[in-house]
Amino acid sequence: MLGRVSVYAFERIGRELELMPLSARRAADLAGLRPSLDGWKSLSRQLRETLVELGRVPQVDTRVVAEVLAGARPMAQAISPELDPPSGAAPESLLSALGGERPLTPAVWSALSALDRYALVKVARKGASERLNEAYQEIVGVSAYSTHLDSRGGARMVSVSEKPASARRAVATARVSMNSEAFERLLRADAPKGDVLGTARLAGIMAAKRTSDLIPLCHPIALTRVEVALELEPAQRSVRIQSSVEAFDRTGVEMEALTSATAAALTVYDMLKAFDRSMVIGSTQLLEKSGGKSGDFRKTAPVAGPVERFSISEAPLSVDEAVRRVSRADAGGIAVFIGTVRDHNLGRPVQLLEYQAYASMAVKEMERIAIELEDEIPGTRLCVFHRVGALSIGDVAVICAASAAHREQAFRACRELIDRVKQRVPIWKREHDPSGSSWIGWEDARLPGSVG
Repeated sequence: MLGRVSVYAFERIGRELELMPLSARRAADLAGLRPSLDGWKSLSRQLRETLVELGRVPQVDTRVVAEVLAGARPMAQAISPELDPPSGAAPESLLSALGGERPLTPAVWSALSALDRYALVKVARKGASERLNEAYQEIVGVSAYSTHLDSRGGARMVSVSEKPASARRAVATARVSMNSEAFERLLRADAPKGDVLGTARLAGIMAAKRTSDLIPLCHPIALTRVEVALELEPAQRSVRIQSSVEAFDRTGVEMEALTSATAAALTVYDMLKAFDRSMVIGSTQLLEKSGGKSGDFRKTAPVAGPVERFSISEAPLSVDEAVRRVSRADAGGIAVFIGTVRDHNLGRPVQLLEYQAYASMAVKEMERIAIELEDEIPGTRLCVFHRVGALSIGDVAVICAASAAHREQAFRACRELIDRVKQRVPIWKREHDPSGSSWIGWEDARLPGSVG
């Protein structure tokens, strides 16, 4: 009955030719009935439409199918009811017929509709390789390599109708780093736009519920719980956001958790941007998920490697982190230098500083300086963090830390370290004052006579 037309081309033109479409054939097979072509033609158009629709749904109502076919003349032949091919993996007979050049993985097979699976098995039974290839290309095609693509390579929403519903949970985090003025507003809760943390929390909850409207191909999910927590981190002048999302559904809620955390972070930015437009939103990540066929996931700490003690970064600097990177059991003292942006220079007011650097060259020069000093002052360990980008008054621009067995060595190493960094590391700055701005090259800031 399939002829030389493709599976769903046959489905489309079936009614015009008065042939029995595959969807109707599936409905009859599952009901244990086999109507003849004359019996099919004897049915009214409305009954044939009903049978076609019954065969397209995942679960066929065989009772209604039998009632529809009871009106066929001649009457449909009774046969042993067929079962739909299992959804977990394609039958071996089909895989054998397809061969290695036409892959059909369990994931791709499970993503097909029940009618798609029926059609492939039905065509394979006919034993015609050309027809099977046509059916494979039309039903599977490019989706053999990704369940998120249709047979022709277009993006599609993956069907989850046959997946069992189960408890799903996901946790995601995001962080917003800012200058001192914006963070002080948070601490005092006196931002002009109102309650920053409360509004961001509400934005995170709302975003989780609207994720399918924002992210293409995401399924709408009936969430059972969304919790958004915001924690202030004074040392980093940042807000850490954690979003926990739960549902009892057929697909996971990782995107809902990530969207929630991101929306909360964007809301923090929007409500504080008047004080710092260079805020950094970063480290948005999934921490854990549970439920579903893929099992549980929990983000693990990266494998420990060499500790980076020298860096150039646009993110706010952490004194605690610098101390941690030079700490060790045999150190009797740790000295730290913190360079901050002040509101004047050589009698001129300063409103803002911009730092730039050749990052890779700057880090290498820091490392060379450290090697020299650790050789000159045995038993020391050094660390340099330098920030680049736009910095406001009070922002930390550079941190130098030195540990040693004795405090005198730590003091000396830290002082030498910052002096040599200012002398040799290719970092320069631009000062902004009420009358304009001007660049100060790193060579102009060398010791002695530094104007930095």
